[in-house]
Amino acid sequence: MSVLQELVAGIGIPNFKVLIPEIIILLTALVVFTIELLTKARFLITVITALGLFLAAIPALTMEQGDITFYGLYSVDTFSLTFKFFLILSTFFVVIVLRPYLESKRTYYGEYYYLILFALLGMMIMVSAPNLVTFYIGIELASITIYILAGMFKKDYLSKEGAFKYLILGGTGTAIISYGIALIYGRTGSFDFVTVADSITQSNLDVGGVAGIVLLIIGLALKASSVPFHFWTPDAYQGAPTPITAFMAVAAKIATFAVILRIMVEAFPFAYEIWNLGWALLAAASMIFGNFVALKQDNVKRMLAYSSIAHSGYILAALAAPTDVAFTALIFYSLVYIFMGLGGFIFLSALERQYSWSNHIDDFRGLAKRSPMLALFMLIFMFSMLGIPPTVGFFGKLGIFLALIGSDIWWLAVVLVVMSIVSAGYYLRVVIYMYMHEPISSARFNLSLGESFTLAFMATAILILGIYPTVFLDISQLLGNFLIQGVGR
Repeated sequence: MSVLQELVAGIGIPNFKVLIPEIIILLTALVVFTIELLTKARFLITVITALGLFLAAIPALTMEQGDITFYGLYSVDTFSLTFKFFLILSTFFVVIVLRPYLESKRTYYGEYYYLILFALLGMMIMVSAPNLVTFYIGIELASITIYILAGMFKKDYLSKEGAFKYLILGGTGTAIISYGIALIYGRTGSFDFVTVADSITQSNLDVGGVAGIVLLIIGLALKASSVPFHFWTPDAYQGAPTPITAFMAVAAKIATFAVILRIMVEAFPFAYEIWNLGWALLAAASMIFGNFVALKQDNVKRMLAYSSIAHSGYILAALAAPTDVAFTALIFYSLVYIFMGLGGFIFLSALERQYSWSNHIDDFRGLAKRSPMLALFMLIFMFSMLGIPPTVGFFGKLGIFLALIGSDIWWLAVVLVVMSIVSAGYYLRVVIYMYMHEPISSARFNLSLGESFTLAFMATAILILGIYPTVFLDISQLLGNFLIQGVGR
């Protein structure tokens, strides 16, 4: 037997079969990089990126057998595959609306596409992490590429300001996470979630363990733009190209929620009295601050940025009740927020390409008379974010509310209900401007095929899931039970 054969026999070969989605995304990014470098064929770059995402989604959706590979550093299971599929889906919709937007702004760069793919790859690594090291690698890969994407409007002051704030505060969050991981490792002697869970329990908590958990919560809360660690969010979202804002507000956040749930349940299941209170306070602060500040915004894009802070609060409120019902509600809300968040931001992206559209609330005057279908789409997005039936947003908030009262956390349930009522002040304001004001312009809107398809798909999905949410509820319940059953394995 040769030296190489002995080495392979000793350490084994990773199971690359379960990594097919990640391999496809990586190869697509490299191909797009090469094409952009050599030809700069814009249409070809878009098509190859979209095709790569489509091909990566197929194994993520159809893979029957997962595995823990790369020597215990990478877990491919039902939970990770489900979130990978929805992350790929979200990225696909961003990609198909990106080129018309960039060309209308005269800021087209081929770098957008492969940077998006590398960010997606980082998110896929995050949700497959059974280990604090793998999680850290994934979140860093995603964060660094998104810092660059947020500042790609090189000549726009708001873009540079938002990207700089995101870079500084995001780097601070990464440093805090690093310190938290170091303390957890010092306390347990391991980065592995299962070993950490066995070592840190309610009966043997000490200063090192508590400090490590608290630092991880702070760092993750910053990545999820929870108050009071949200300061980068409004400026970064407003300054970034709007399709990139959609990517940041939806795909990046969904990956963050998934990894937060995974870390809390798999690494610290027996120290829940520490983290459930922390997430409850962060959720309440996010709901209150996000909604009240959104009331004061006249720029709808910035308003949606503060709205996303409030939605982070709604979703993270489920962690205050560490039960299977709460975990199911968190997963369900995270998945359905994809349709609301993408719909709202891509609506703005499509209209930003039109002459003189600035996303100011006055731009929405009389939109229902200028384009009844577009106004209807925006109405559906606003109603779903508000939580009005028959949109799926209603079931998202209802699930969180029921989980909270089921665990007797009434104060947070009351905050959720009251803040949802407060949010009507700015969501319905957009609707009123569209339907109860005269238009200030009679110019027609010219949407690309990708934009029209995306808006129609998101609006239709919101209504169908609002009428028949059973499929997504079943998926969410399956994933929640999967995490709970894996505790201590």
